[in-house]
Amino acid sequence: MLFPEVPVTMRFASTAISIFLISARTTAFGLAKQPARGASAFSSRRRSQHSIVQTLGSVLSQQCPSNIYNYRGGAMLSTSTASSAVVPTSTALNSAVTDETQTAPTEIFRKDYQPLPFTVATVNMDFNIQDSKTVVTTELTLMTNPAAANVESKELVLDGDETCVKLLSLSMDGKDLTEGIDYTLAPGKLTILKPAAGSVISTKVELIPQENTQLSGLYKSGPMYCTQCEAMGFRRITYYPDRPDNMAVFERVRIEANAKEYPVLLSNGNLLEEGEVDGGERRYAIWSDPFPKPSYLFAAVAGNLGSIADSYTTTSGRNVKLQLYSEFANVDKLAYAMDSLKRSMKWDEDRFNLEYDLGVYNIVAVDSFNMGAMENKGLNVFNTAYVLADEKTATDVDFERVEGVIGELTF
Repeated sequence: MLFPEVPVTMRFASTAISIFLISARTTAFGLAKQPARGASAFSSRRRSQHSIVQTLGSVLSQQCPSNIYNYRGGAMLSTSTASSAVVPTSTALNSAVTDETQTAPTEIFRKDYQPLPFTVATVNMDFNIQDSKTVVTTELTLMTNPAAANVESKELVLDGDETCVKLLSLSMDGKDLTEGIDYTLAPGKLTILKPAAGSVISTKVELIPQENTQLSGLYKSGPMYCTQCEAMGFRRITYYPDRPDNMAVFERVRIEANAKEYPVLLSNGNLLEEGEVDGGERRYAIWSDPFPKPSYLFAAVAGNLGSIADSYTTTSGRNVKLQLYSEFANVDKLAYAMDSLKRSMKWDEDRFNLEYDLGVYNIVAVDSFNMGAMENKGLNVFNTAYVLADEKTATDVDFERVEGVIGELTF
């Protein structure tokens, strides 16, 4: 994984971890080359490991500013110097459970798996991106899960990370819900006590993406907003049954942001509508994905990007619009990735008789993306290290890497 544009405190930590890993590998390699010497060899190895840990702690304490310890789950607990914007306060329904949140990871066992009594059939989302915060409004339409006929509990548990998701409102079928009567809150969970098939659960939450140091969910890195939802990042965007056995149709995703700073607004699926509001100061785009998908494959991008365009005609004769986005300085290095994409789509058809099912295929390749690559349906997102290739200077290895990564995520 690459972290090219993370906050400076994270880069310090990354440097320290790199030193730790290199030292650990060097120590292990050196010990492996030596013949075993019983207890003395074991003691020597333990002393070496202890020394490595001490080195890591020393580097962290010396290089990381003290306010790195103010972060918890991606939300600042005190005033941050990372952003000068003043964030207005809002009353949160889930504020009481924030202090109860456990920082230690929770073990999840397969034996504890239970099917959801209700699943989400369709999702409507609205992202209102402002300088200081982002407000996400979501509507979830429920349906009965046939696989849960033998499940005793009929309550619906929605996952949500209260350390970065501030719950502003909650309603079902247009009626505001009351805590303790209609729902309960616990760290990481919102439980709807009496859901019904066909009901629409509506939530409004507030996020601060520029303070999302986990780089999971919706975060701002460099000059753009991006999402990373695998494996459990969607719960850091809104309350939702964030598990892969809930396949839902994201029938409408609306993104709105400053028109000058974020003219490119992308999400999964097909583009339904785009335009300007507020006298041209803000821009919006509405996307729809007609095919069910798990929440970890959801994606959204907002930024100022250059692009190249092409098209691909499927075996059945459908025309698919292909669009590759990157920073303006890197647009001239996208051509080979476009060729690789078309070859990958053709290979899927020839090998497996699988046609691409949407009308548009978008790829975003930017320095700001924290992962190497992510196979979000209809909107693949890459770090530039895996996609760019200058035909004048790239080696055969570079071209093979681009072809391989594009082919993997397309498949």
